[in-house]
Amino acid sequence: MESEEARKVCFSKRRADLFKMASELSVHFNADVAAVVFSPAGNRAYSIGDPSVMDRFLSSLPAPAPPAETEPEPEVDWSVMEELSRQCGQLQAMVEAHKARLEKAEEKLRESGAAAWMMDLEAEVGRMAPEDVLALVTKLAVLRDGVAERAHEMLREALLAVAAPTPTTPTTPPPAGF
Repeated sequence: MESEEARKVCFSKRRADLFKMASELSVHFNADVAAVVFSPAGNRAYSIGDPSVMDRFLSSLPAPAPPAETEPEPEVDWSVMEELSRQCGQLQAMVEAHKARLEKAEEKLRESGAAAWMMDLEAEVGRMAPEDVLALVTKLAVLRDGVAERAHEMLREALLAVAAPTPTTPTTPPPAGF
C-alpha cells in the first residue's frame, strides 16, 4: 500500500480481526491461544492470549547462539516491556473475571432446575410438527447469531480498550528488581 494512513487503518482492522479469531478459537475449542503482532512501523507490539502459551513456545526453541563480540548489545525499550506487562495483567484479570461470572451463572443454572427445564423442552420439541421445529430452529439461529455478534462487539471493545496506544517514552533503564 502506498499510503501510510491506509496501512495503519488496514493493520488496525486486521489486528482486531486476528484477535477476535484467536479468542473464538480459544472459546470454541477450549484451546490455549496467543498472538503477537507488531505495528507497521515496528515500534509497537500488540498481544492477546495466555502467557503460558508463549512460555511453552519459547522454551521449545533452541538456545540462541552467543552474540559475536563485534555485534553491539541491542537496546531494550523498557517502557514497551512495562506496557506489554501491564496489558497482559489486564487481560489476565479480564479472563479471571469472566471465569468467575461463568461459574456463578452455572451455579445459578444448577440451582434453578434448568436441567429439568431443558428435558421438558426436548420432550416438547419431540411432539412438534416438522414445520414447527424448522421455524423454532430458524428463530433460535437468529437469536444465536445476535448473541454471538454482541459477544464479538464486547470482546472487540475490551481488546481495543486494553490495546489503546499510549505515548512512547525514551528508552530508560529497567526498574529495580525487573
